[in-house]
Amino acid sequence: MKRIGLRTIKTAISVFGCLLFFILLKLFEFIPGVPDNFAYSWYNPFFAGIATAFSVHASKSASLNQAKIRCVASLIGGIIGILLITFYELCGGKWPNLASVNLETFNFVLPYLLISFCTIIVIIVGVALKQQQAVFVSILTFLSVTVNPNVNVGQWQWQFGTNRILSTMIGVLIALGVNLFRFPHRFKNKNLLFCVCIDGMLLKEEDRFKGFMQYKMNYLHRIHANVTLFTTRTPTTFMPLLEDVKVEHPIICMSGAALYDPKTCTYLFTEKISIEASERVKEILKEAHISPFINLIRNNVLFTYNESLDNEGEEIYAESKRNAGYCCYISQSAPKEEVLYFLIVEKEEVVNPVLETIRKDKLLSEQLSILIYDVFETNQAKDLKYIKIYSKKIEDLSSIKKYALENQYDIVGLTSSTLSNHLLKNAKYAITIDTNEEDIKSQCKKIIDHNNPNDLFREVNKIYHYNLAKYGKNKT
Repeated sequence: MKRIGLRTIKTAISVFGCLLFFILLKLFEFIPGVPDNFAYSWYNPFFAGIATAFSVHASKSASLNQAKIRCVASLIGGIIGILLITFYELCGGKWPNLASVNLETFNFVLPYLLISFCTIIVIIVGVALKQQQAVFVSILTFLSVTVNPNVNVGQWQWQFGTNRILSTMIGVLIALGVNLFRFPHRFKNKNLLFCVCIDGMLLKEEDRFKGFMQYKMNYLHRIHANVTLFTTRTPTTFMPLLEDVKVEHPIICMSGAALYDPKTCTYLFTEKISIEASERVKEILKEAHISPFINLIRNNVLFTYNESLDNEGEEIYAESKRNAGYCCYISQSAPKEEVLYFLIVEKEEVVNPVLETIRKDKLLSEQLSILIYDVFETNQAKDLKYIKIYSKKIEDLSSIKKYALENQYDIVGLTSSTLSNHLLKNAKYAITIDTNEEDIKSQCKKIIDHNNPNDLFREVNKIYHYNLAKYGKNKT
C-alpha cells in the first residue's frame, strides 16, 4: 500500500476546516435577532471546500499562487454575475432560477442570451488583468451566480454572489493557513551534501529531467538541503538540463574527473591522465586504427580533438559538439599534454582487444579506469558503445571529497547507475536501487525499489530531518 502524502493530509484537514467554519457560523443563530439561515446565507461550505482543495499544494509558493488565482477569479466572475442580475432586475425583469424556467412564457431566453454574452466579458476582463489562468474559474463562478437552481435571486440579488465570493475567500484562507503551518523545531542536517547521480535515473530518452524529479530536486533546494549532481556527462550536455533546476553546489562531472561550478562556469578541480600514460594510450589506439575523441581542459574550456570519423556514432557525437556550448571541437590530432579522458565510440567487440591490451600494460593498468555504456544521443546506433578512459584516481573522488572537507560536509550518495558506484563507495551514507550489483548493495544503507523513485527522495528527506546518531552509516 502506498504511503499517504502530506498534501493529501493537508487537503483533508483544509476541507474539515471549511465544514467546521460553517458549524461555527451556525452558533451565531442562537443569538436573539439573528435569522435561522444566517450561516447558509453568507457562507457555503461546498464552494469553500472546492476552493480549498484547489489551493492546497506541496509547495508554499504554488499554494500562494493558486490562492491568488482563485480569489481574483471569484471576484471577476462573482461581480460580473451580480451586476448582470442587478441590471436586469432594475430594468423591470425577473431573473429566473432553474426551477422557475417556463417553456410557455420563454422567460429564460433573454437572461440566457445575456449570460452567453457576459461570458465573453468575463474572459476579456480576465485577459485584460493579465489573469489568464483565472479565466476558467471566473467563468465557473459567473455561471454559479447566474445559473442557480435554488436561490430566488429576486429576494436579494446580491446575496448569492456575495456568498459565493466570501465562501471562496474563506476556503482559500483556510488552505493557506493549513499549508503555511510549520511544526516547531524540525531538525535539519545541514552538514550533509546529497550527491544525486542523474545518469539513468532522472533523465528521459530525450535527455530532459523528468518533471517529477525536477520538482523533487527543487523541493530539496527550497528546504535548504545541500544538493549537487553526479554525472558521466560534460557541461555541454548537462548544463541545458539545469535551466529549471536549482543547484547551489559544484557538479561532479565526467564520472569524477572534474568538479564544475555552474554559476561561474569554471572547473574547480580536474583529475587528469599523465602525459606518459596519455601518449601510450594514443599509440595503442593508433595501432588498432581507432580514432578517439581526446578531451583536454584549457582556460576553463573543454577542448575535444578528433582526427577522423569512422562510423555513424562518431559522426553523430562530433555533430553534437560542433558549435555546442561549453566546449571547443577541433578536427585534428591532440597536442602532447595531460588528457582529461579518452572517448571511443565503437562496437564493443571491436574495441575489446584494445582494452585488453591496455589492461595488461603494467603502466596503464595502474593509472587508468575504463567505463563502458550505451550510446544515448541516438537510437540509430544501438550496437555502438561509449568507452571512456579516465585516470584511475577518479575512483577516489578526490574532487568532491576535498570540497566536502573544506565545507565540513558528509557525503550522501544516491544512484541507480552502475557507472557511479564509486560515488557510493566514497559516501558516508549510500542509497541505491534493488537492481544494482550485489556487492554494492551490501555496502549501502538503504536499497530502493526501482519502480518507486519517490522512495529515493523520501529517504533523502528522512536523512535530512533525522537524528543521524540513530540512522547509522553504510553497511560496510
